Amino acid sequence: MKRFSAILLAALFLLPACTNEIRTERLTLEEEVPFHEGSQFNLSLHFDVAFPTSGFEGDALAAARQTIRTECFGDAYADFTAPLPELAQAVRNVQAQDYVLENEAFLREMEITEEEANNLNWELEIKGEFGEKYGNYINYVIDRSSYFGGAHGLFALTPVVLDMSTGRAVSDEVFLRGISRERLLELLDIHKFDDLMDQLDDGVREEDVFYVDTIEPSPYFSVNEEGITYYYQPYDVAPYVFGVIEIEIPWSDLP
Repeated sequence: MKRFSAILLAALFLLPACTNEIRTERLTLEEEVPFHEGSQFNLSLHFDVAFPTSGFEGDALAAARQTIRTECFGDAYADFTAPLPELAQAVRNVQAQDYVLENEAFLREMEITEEEANNLNWELEIKGEFGEKYGNYINYVIDRSSYFGGAHGLFALTPVVLDMSTGRAVSDEVFLRGISRERLLELLDIHKFDDLMDQLDDGVREEDVFYVDTIEPSPYFSVNEEGITYYYQPYDVAPYVFGVIEIEIPWSDLP
């Protein structure tokens, strides 16, 4: 009988992406890794990440796949070019090892047994999918949630914008058309409540939302026909309860 019950499906099929001419294969992992054999606690892993198989020019395809690997799983996998099932297994092994070692250290530090622990269940979910295309650029959206102990889990929405001719992520400067820093900060301030109107209509006060005086441009953004949207993760600029905050600046506001 196998120690772990796992379903590992990676690169088993090709799917047409929802955007122009890009086809993808998927890295998919669903597994529960026990803290140790017979333990009531486990690490739950859920991966569903799209990798392009076409749609990028020349060497840009390999570069796009590298960008997705690093953005989803970290810089340690930048040069990991083995098939997707091997990538999934490598990530799984590292996460499983960290889970066991960190919780064993926690039990020693607290001087308690596993039976006395309240919750040693961890969870990590990573989803990656292509989004809208804008000119020669395409959005890739990474949706991540995790629980590694503590009062609550964390979640993040971290898009990257890929140049289809290079496969590399680009910075927002490509789309800002020489706008000054002062004007960009002003526009972020002007539009900072746009995504929160429903909550404001329900009685949330504006002064209770943001706990920073100046909202800086986030490194995470997306672009489409309407404008450029910056994404702020929980605790970046506002309390956890407001979740991921999106601030869209219309192209009409940019020079």
